[in-house]
Amino acid sequence: MEINPPVKIKVLEVEGKGRGVVATEDINEGEIIEYCPIVFITKEEAEFFEKGKTVLNFYYMQQPEINQVCLMLGYGCIYNHSQTPNAEVDYDTASPKDFLYFKALRKISAGEEIVYDYQFDNNKEEFLQDAK
Repeated sequence: MEINPPVKIKVLEVEGKGRGVVATEDINEGEIIEYCPIVFITKEEAEFFEKGKTVLNFYYMQQPEINQVCLMLGYGCIYNHSQTPNAEVDYDTASPKDFLYFKALRKISAGEEIVYDYQFDNNKEEFLQDAK
């Protein structure tokens, strides 16, 4: 599959959050927002990131469905967290690929920030606020 740059989103400063991904056009419910290439990393590399030795400790995600850890490229690392998301990130476990995709959970209007649930508990959500 060829991965093309996204066309309905851009990165902007979001008040109180820093950078975020914002819709430049209306996005329909169920529409794919972006395909993000991923780089699989080892558990040892993930542990290194977690120790805070690099900025990458904020930019990788677990893929429990396939027991892998990966770095998201594209705008993948810039989407902000919300416990009331308007998008979700998914991975096709039936036919593993080298990409994740963000999909709209509902209609997203032009100018609206696109957010997804990092699936952290409340303590980690507090940590995210302190990290900004």
